[in-house]
Amino acid sequence: MTPEMWIALIALAGTVAGGAFTYRTSKATTTIEQSKVDAAAYDRAKQIYESALQTLEEQLERVRTRLDTVTHQLAQEQDSSAGMRAQIQALRGQIADLERTVADLRLQLSRAGIPVEET
Repeated sequence: MTPEMWIALIALAGTVAGGAFTYRTSKATTTIEQSKVDAAAYDRAKQIYESALQTLEEQLERVRTRLDTVTHQLAQEQDSSAGMRAQIQALRGQIADLERTVADLRLQLSRAGIPVEET
């Protein structure tokens, strides 16, 4: 072989080695860039998830506060209702007593000979 052929073969070997190195470097760079894109997408998804979670936690706290308020109001209404029922029972008792008194008075008037109008 001639020296030119040797030089051409060495140049060819260098070119092939350089191409292989470039291919491997390019592939590694692509993998790294893809990892960066995946990491950025993950970070963005994580931010969205955490924001949504925080919003839900705030809503839950508002619902709990409202529930406490409504529960307190319900307890007050139940106490008020119980008080009113007791008043109604007392008034019914008073009405019954008054009806008996009216009946007794009518009977007394009737026995005394005084005419009584029925209502």
